[in-house]
Amino acid sequence: MAEGLLNKASIILTPTGYKAGTLYNVAPIDEPYEDFDFARASVASRVNSSGLVEMVGRTLSSELVTCGDFSCADPNDYWTIENTWTFGSGVANGNGANGSSEQLVQSNVTTIGKTYLVSYEILNYVSGSLFLPNVGSVKSGNGIHTEYITATQTDLKVTGINFNGSITNVSFKEIIDTNNIPRISYDSNGENGHILLEPTSTNLIPYSEDFSDSSWIKVGVTITSNNAVSPDGTTNASTVSFSAASQYLLYNKNMTTVIGESVSISIFADTNTSDFLSFGGATPSGTDVSNIETLNNGFYRHTLTRTFTVATTNTVQFIIWDASVGNYVIWGAQLEEQSYATSYIPTLTGSTVTRATETATGAGSATLINSTEGVLYAEIAALADDSTLKSISLSDSTTANRVIINYSNQSNRLTVDVRVGGIGQAFMQTFSYTITNLLKIALKYKQNDFALWINGTEVATDNSGSTFSTNTLNTLAFNNGADGEAFYGKCKALAVFDEALSDDELNNLTG
Repeated sequence: MAEGLLNKASIILTPTGYKAGTLYNVAPIDEPYEDFDFARASVASRVNSSGLVEMVGRTLSSELVTCGDFSCADPNDYWTIENTWTFGSGVANGNGANGSSEQLVQSNVTTIGKTYLVSYEILNYVSGSLFLPNVGSVKSGNGIHTEYITATQTDLKVTGINFNGSITNVSFKEIIDTNNIPRISYDSNGENGHILLEPTSTNLIPYSEDFSDSSWIKVGVTITSNNAVSPDGTTNASTVSFSAASQYLLYNKNMTTVIGESVSISIFADTNTSDFLSFGGATPSGTDVSNIETLNNGFYRHTLTRTFTVATTNTVQFIIWDASVGNYVIWGAQLEEQSYATSYIPTLTGSTVTRATETATGAGSATLINSTEGVLYAEIAALADDSTLKSISLSDSTTANRVIINYSNQSNRLTVDVRVGGIGQAFMQTFSYTITNLLKIALKYKQNDFALWINGTEVATDNSGSTFSTNTLNTLAFNNGADGEAFYGKCKALAVFDEALSDDELNNLTG
């Protein structure tokens, strides 16, 4: 936004401050601040300014395991061991004897029903395997192993099955989720900070990061888990190895398809091979749109959307494959009933996960919005050109009195509308811009003087129409004025001017 015009704006929103339930405006600087009420009944992911994927609202507790590295004076003070386990210097050792399951136990570590991040390191591996009963996945071989569990008991139990080797650095930390925290996200290169607003969506793949799980069908491929740094910056990505051409990794999901509706699949990988992600032959037919987004840490997000042309109950097949031989790092698989891929939704404990709808409403007041004239400014981008209605409005919390910027129900259609007492006063539109690009849009409204400016150009004018009586408009919201047509997309800036700006000012504001 042009800095010289900041002092004229009565309300300014930029990607800056927030807390649970609130999205702060930059202006006004004096009370009442009239900030946005924000709601999302879940956590959600974003791309941070370093280009890494992270969960907004998710934190870890302090360490819950005592003497997890076995270096305390006497590990027996904290751990109960069965026959084959012994303690050494900074490790617990299993000798592989007895041909049975032997346990290493610490009592009262977890709470039933809560979710935990678990990690441990295997050293000096010879034979056998380890597993934690809550997890159920069996581990073997040297390395750091990371799991997410939902606790079904209060004790930490490490079970060795003929395990000959050592274990150390056992860690349990609770996953703590705080809902209703807004997201300031960035482009994949860490630039263009923006407020991200998305509709509800569910990741239908229950193990989005654990490709070793049996729900993933492996045809000739080898999976090595937790052996590479992922897009979230930790060592929790997997390597998929193709030893021959046309091998693949497959996930099947039985679904009812409807003509004209869509599903989207996506995955992060360290390759930009165009045929790396596809729908299987059993998937109902339709038209496909693919995309590869470049991240700045050596990863690419592959996305593929199919819009169905047949209605049936059938299997949707999510396939990761390679036409030749190679090894690739993969992370973060997602299957959504959406016409475009939304931000990553981790599914870590064997069930699907839903990200809740986001709303930002309730900003503004009659004292900040001069109802007789003004300018509504937005620097925004749609998430997809999907012909759904997406609006930002000044209103009296109804659709009868409003000033609105709208991405409309046709491809790349942008409209603006001024309505007084339920009667349209000005309507302007354009099809000349790609709505998924960030656009600087200004709608000026004044008695018999309406104009639409985009990216430094006056796109349309209307010289006949009335405006509002004093104190009519009082609310700024990411909707159509009455909780409909919610705006889902990126917002880099939003501002309200309580006077109609000159052409030079509008050029500077949007140019």
